[in-house]
Amino acid sequence: MQGLDTASSRPVSLASQSHGQPTLTRDEISKMIEVNWDDLFSMDRSEVEAFQLSAARRRFEELKPKIRALQVHADSLAVNRIDRLTDLIPLLFLDSVYKSYPLPLVEKGRWDLLTRWLNGYTTLDLSGVDVSGCTGIDSWLSRLEAETPLRALHTTGTSGKLSFFPRSSYEVDIWSEGFLKVMQGFKDDKGIKLGKGGERMPVIIPIPRYAFYIAQRNLDYLQEHVAPTPDKLFTLNQSRLSADLLSLAGRIRIAQAKGNLHQMTLSEPLRIAMRSYLADLERRPAEQGEFFRRIADELAGQRVFMSSPGNILLEAARAGRERGLSRVFASDSCGMTSSGGKVALPDDWLQQISEFSGLFTWRGCYAMTEMVSLVPGCLHGRYHPAPWLVPFLLDPETGSPLPREGTVQGRFAYLDLLAQTNWGGIISGDRVTMTWDEPCACGRKGPYLHSEISRYSAALTGEDKITCAAQVDNTDAALHQLLAV
Repeated sequence: MQGLDTASSRPVSLASQSHGQPTLTRDEISKMIEVNWDDLFSMDRSEVEAFQLSAARRRFEELKPKIRALQVHADSLAVNRIDRLTDLIPLLFLDSVYKSYPLPLVEKGRWDLLTRWLNGYTTLDLSGVDVSGCTGIDSWLSRLEAETPLRALHTTGTSGKLSFFPRSSYEVDIWSEGFLKVMQGFKDDKGIKLGKGGERMPVIIPIPRYAFYIAQRNLDYLQEHVAPTPDKLFTLNQSRLSADLLSLAGRIRIAQAKGNLHQMTLSEPLRIAMRSYLADLERRPAEQGEFFRRIADELAGQRVFMSSPGNILLEAARAGRERGLSRVFASDSCGMTSSGGKVALPDDWLQQISEFSGLFTWRGCYAMTEMVSLVPGCLHGRYHPAPWLVPFLLDPETGSPLPREGTVQGRFAYLDLLAQTNWGGIISGDRVTMTWDEPCACGRKGPYLHSEISRYSAALTGEDKITCAAQVDNTDAALHQLLAV
């Protein structure tokens, strides 16, 4: 396969546009997203790892002088060069580093200091942005987006703090291209090409339209490149999920679990906004039911693309059966879904949603907010990292690298080579099983992840998450108690 020599790769460049906003261009490493799966997964492991070492060395050399956090980390370890892939492991960031800011910066509205903190994790220059008039996280992220190519993402804040991941407009587009690439097959399983140069069809994604999550940012791309017309993107509603309210809800959840709820106070505007947020959550099940009823009526018999977690689609399937509905959409429709691992689903969940929707071409992937890459699934239930994702498994207690041979279970870590404006090296909290050197029945070469993926406990990952069901169930009571003050 041609195009794997990274010697001619160029670093990220910024070119001026008439709007005054810079735009990012891809280097040769990132252009691999455009190579078809047949070529990518036909590469021998030696060829892949030679590319990965060359590309990793280049990423490190380019990004270390430009990303303050990486430079400090590398200097503290006295690491100046990458000679082997395993040399990357000490350089990987814990995923919790992206919420390492002091929480009072959010609580006291010190958006200038929060910007300075975030500026240490990206090659984009945020220093010239005036954030003095920002009134919350939403307005802060919007200001950064309006004045720079930054397209920051955040997490749900279940630990009481949101993580902020600095992405550029380039990386968001790359994520969306990778999302659609998951739908393409390998060898005899041809799959379907959507988006640029591919097919168009109505898009159904039952989530609120706007947010600073990657799922919502992806909607803009799907509306432009997959939906036949803008009005053929069907979302749950046109509302925006507020990062401020998600952050507040997380802090309330932690305060309630620790018995410190009485120490919290809310301003009247926040009280009003939180009441509205709770009301939206209470309406969500009925809203989802109405959404699928409307979609079933409007798009019956049409070819569609659908993406949603399995539990949401399963509820839609059950409601549809009560109405006597089955095989609602055209049989050559397609979709992306997964069991998610957070909600227990019956063994036949995929069959149930297929019988309801009429979609029998489903794809899955392994992804996380921390990654620009998505790891496509195959028809045998395995996830296959593309050459641009350098995987590692670590001992969950010591952090030591585990063998890169046989079948091994450990903590998933990686260097994501598609990240050009931020350091793509992360140690996740995920427990995964990886087979390194045995072929998958699908024919793809290279290591693969097994489908059973879960989270390690907080004791191992350092995450301060409230995971006890009783504590989570008490959250609503805690919120209402606070709002009643």
